[in-house]
Amino acid sequence: MPDYDTVEYDRDSIEGAAVLRLDRPETLNALSDRLVEELTDAIERAEGDDAVRVLVLRGNGKAFSAGYDIGGGDGDGDDPVPPVDDLLDEFDAGTEHVHAVWDCDKPVVAAVHGYCLAGGSDLAMASDIVIAAEGTELGYPGLRMAGVPPALVYPFVMNLHETKELLLSGKTVDAARAADMGMVNRVVPDGEVMDQVVEEVNEIRKMPGNNVRILKHVVNGVAEMQGAKPMFKFSELFDSLGHHTEHGKRYYEIAATEGFEAALEYMNEADKGMRGDREEPTRDPES
Repeated sequence: MPDYDTVEYDRDSIEGAAVLRLDRPETLNALSDRLVEELTDAIERAEGDDAVRVLVLRGNGKAFSAGYDIGGGDGDGDDPVPPVDDLLDEFDAGTEHVHAVWDCDKPVVAAVHGYCLAGGSDLAMASDIVIAAEGTELGYPGLRMAGVPPALVYPFVMNLHETKELLLSGKTVDAARAADMGMVNRVVPDGEVMDQVVEEVNEIRKMPGNNVRILKHVVNGVAEMQGAKPMFKFSELFDSLGHHTEHGKRYYEIAATEGFEAALEYMNEADKGMRGDREEPTRDPES
């Protein structure tokens, strides 16, 4: 039996379910490389257990997940911006857990509370059912540092206008607004999320397990015919491009020279123009 450092694997608390708890509460369950690797393994382990009918994802501590563990830059070398190849490798490895949820033969229920942001929201959106506590905050604020969600799930759970409302601004929304947008199935009081999850698990257990497996892939196939799978891959490529734009590079430079908090301030407060920090070319009216 695997011994995880960043994920708790629980087969005892809900009959017929494996509860996988993200366990980095000191970082609001930020998605480190280790957590992604262990969560992917835990998903595959639960998928292979015939006694497990449903997987439940939740986070320990005050949040589901605040997103990818982006760190603050090490300040070493002349160029703090990671090379494109390094970013491509990082985004490919860093989205394995999202693909594991999407492709899993068994339904995955995400029980979200606190922060459910950026890569954490991708993980929840890739799940089959999302139950949110009233105090949940959802969105993709990390896009303000430049880039693209490396697993672009949003357009396949929301309509285009709502997707653009969040991704073109980097703003976050509360659970009630997220429910209106189709990001979550239902919102319940903060202390009742797991009670609702148990109800959902019990309803799913009334279905033949093999029929649930078929139906999940048939329904996901609708999104895949609309381009979900190719876009999951394309978004990894575009994310590396975004980090090499002027503002993306500026974020890394500030993180390396002034620290992570200064980079976050730049990310959330600076008025960023269309052409980075370059001056607009002037045109001679005489020409």
